Amino acid sequence: MNLKRTMIFTALLAAAVIFLLPGCGGSGDQESASNVHGGSITVVSNPDVHGWMEMALSQAPPVMAETGESTAWLLFEGGNLLRFSTQNGRWQSYTLDGLGTVLDFQLCGESPVLLTENDIHIFDEEKAETVSEALPEGFSPIGLTISGDDLAILDAGGRIAVMEEEGLAVYTPSQDVVPSGELQKIGPDWIYLQDGGGLVLFDPAVALWQFEDSPAGEMLTSSSNILFIGRNDTVLVRTSPGEWQFHSEGRLYDGGLVLSDRGVSSVMSPGELIAEPPAFSPSALIAMESFQEPIWAVDDLGLTVYSGVGMVETSLPYYESQRVSCSMAGQSAGGMRGSTGSISDMIQSGGGTFRIYESVSIRPDPFTEFSTETRDARRDLETISVEEFRLVGITLDPVGGDQAMVEDGIGVSYVLYEGTVLANNSHVAEITSNEVIVIQDVIVDYSARGGGETTIPTIYSLRLHEEGGL
Repeated sequence: MNLKRTMIFTALLAAAVIFLLPGCGGSGDQESASNVHGGSITVVSNPDVHGWMEMALSQAPPVMAETGESTAWLLFEGGNLLRFSTQNGRWQSYTLDGLGTVLDFQLCGESPVLLTENDIHIFDEEKAETVSEALPEGFSPIGLTISGDDLAILDAGGRIAVMEEEGLAVYTPSQDVVPSGELQKIGPDWIYLQDGGGLVLFDPAVALWQFEDSPAGEMLTSSSNILFIGRNDTVLVRTSPGEWQFHSEGRLYDGGLVLSDRGVSSVMSPGELIAEPPAFSPSALIAMESFQEPIWAVDDLGLTVYSGVGMVETSLPYYESQRVSCSMAGQSAGGMRGSTGSISDMIQSGGGTFRIYESVSIRPDPFTEFSTETRDARRDLETISVEEFRLVGITLDPVGGDQAMVEDGIGVSYVLYEGTVLANNSHVAEITSNEVIVIQDVIVDYSARGGGETTIPTIYSLRLHEEGGL
């Protein structure tokens, strides 16, 4: 059994991405290539396999998230800051120490700007450090907004601090107001919603405050210089000063995404779906600039991303586990850690007892009761056994790393990488063009017979061709 047989084509395809997806015939531009055994594989140059994928987190979900033209930033408790790049689909981790409680988080271009109780902090990624500026004395910030080159901060009393050449200048409204939500900017005016309804508009160029009637709502956002209010799963649009009309059904999110039963759309084109609805109601829903994929959904249980398979690294590098070495009947498997030939080496050594389980593509009892404490039975991969998975598709990427999409018994999708740790002391050891090899290290205790402990690997194989592929 030569588990490396199909890797010959990786070199031939160079940086091409290979998708083998059962039952997906006809999608993308296809061509065939013969292998050394006379069979064929299908190369899909433009795969259209998209879906919501769970991000692998080992701590609480991010407290804030923001997206730019080519980057997405996630901020976690404790100052851990992760950057995603659409150029390579990878993450970079930074740690920001001593910032205190972050109240808001925006991007200036592609650079994060963080608001705390007493300061604003601009993160310089190249130097991996922040540049800070103190807020005016007595200012009680609740939100930060950046529009182009303009920056303004809203405080609890309705005041606005605007960044000018000399620094932050504070402007006080001409009447008492209680802000609700964040600042928006249309033309020269900074705008926010009042608690109970009504808009406050401020033009810093002439220090002019204006007050306008509007419905009450949970969310005020702007897109293409048009104001929208979201309330009770309905979106209203401002047609003229003080005039509002029904715009669409759905929940409005900051940034202009709308979530309805049909799916996710932009507030400017509510009839054009850009993503399927996630399996939960997110507290935050954001897309890349111009409402492009990836789309990120966050709630208090986790983080998911809607994208094409292989577009986003779903195992965050800060938490990534290295491949676990194993031994066979007391014999060390040479080169197991990080070696691409380690699996073949171990099997060919043949000096001990081991078992190979194939065809692990079954679904568990569909009537199994899952905990009602989690949203849709999404679980930590380290708690899921390989027997629960059905292999859906494989991406071979010599540059970015191979990935496999699997589903559990109720159809929840997960992405596996080489090195991904699963339940029962098992891990993904290798991903080929039609197979995922999982090794479980079983510890056998022979002390009752006068011996010691021996680790025996059990090898599982998830195969695409058994699901209608090759």
